Amino acid sequence: MPPLEEYLRNADRLAQVVVNAWGKNAQAGNAQLLTPQFVTPQFKELFDMACLYRNARKLADNHRKFNVMSDQEEEEEMAIRRAFAEAYKAFCEKHAAAS
Repeated sequence: MPPLEEYLRNADRLAQVVVNAWGKNAQAGNAQLLTPQFVTPQFKELFDMACLYRNARKLADNHRKFNVMSDQEEEEEMAIRRAFAEAYKAFCEKHAAAS
C-alpha cells in the first residue's frame, strides 16, 4: 500500500472517487441499496469523510481567493484532509486484505 503522503497528495481526486462510487450506484438503479441498512459502515464513514473534506476544501479555497484565510482555518483544512486520507488508506487496506 502507498504511504499516507501519497493519499494526502491525491486527496481531492480520491474524495471524488468516493463520491463517484456513490453516484454510480444511484444512477445504476441501486439507490434503495444506498440506505444506511445496506451500506457498509466503513463505506458510509469514508463517504462522510469525503464530503466533509470536500466542503472544507471548498470553504478554504474561497477564503484563499478573497485573501481571508486564517492560520487556524489552514490547520483545520489540513486536519480534515489528513483524517480523510487516513480513512481512505484504512478502507483500501482492509479491502485489499479481504481480497
